[in-house]
Amino acid sequence: MDRYKIYRDYLIEENKKINLTAITDPREIELKHFKDSLSISEYVCGNCLDIGTGAGFPGIVLKINDDSLNMTLIDLVRKKTDFCNRVIEKLELKNIRAIHTRAEDYAKEKREVFDTVTSRAVANLSTLCEYALPFLKIGGKFIAMKGPNAEVEIEEAQKAIETLGGALIDVVPIEIEDQKRLIVIIEKVSKTPKKYPRGQNKALKNPIGI
Repeated sequence: MDRYKIYRDYLIEENKKINLTAITDPREIELKHFKDSLSISEYVCGNCLDIGTGAGFPGIVLKINDDSLNMTLIDLVRKKTDFCNRVIEKLELKNIRAIHTRAEDYAKEKREVFDTVTSRAVANLSTLCEYALPFLKIGGKFIAMKGPNAEVEIEEAQKAIETLGGALIDVVPIEIEDQKRLIVIIEKVSKTPKKYPRGQNKALKNPIGI
């Protein structure tokens, strides 16, 4: 059976017990979760980290699409990482795991080891850069999935990007059945200063440059 269908049906079933997604219509899940996640597939390679994965988006979808990826998913909410690990087992996926942790804590273990970091998390880009860039090798890419009106947010993140050792490479507008989004591509060009990411939610409460 199609892995996407198994994933979709299991998400709908489990969502009746625990709050995993506000999107429950099968067609909407395919569009707003699966197709949306796949929109960044061409930019993702190698050893990957998905920050704030939630119910596995985009991380699990990207892994189903490309089995060569070595994928790590992290999220603050244990019920969501537990769900992701059940999906991984159900789909018999290899070289993928979900970990219940904060990005600030995990960065202490896995600094500058990833080729790609992704995030569809609902935080401003400056905050996301502080979470993401410390994980990347030099030459690695942070792929941030943002809404259609993120231009100001991208501009405000310039100082954070530079401070954290990144460079804005491209902002790609996409449209999936009238749903508009921006894909923000940031390359790691130099080492992130050791004091980042800051603990105690400082990246969220006091974003660099904002």
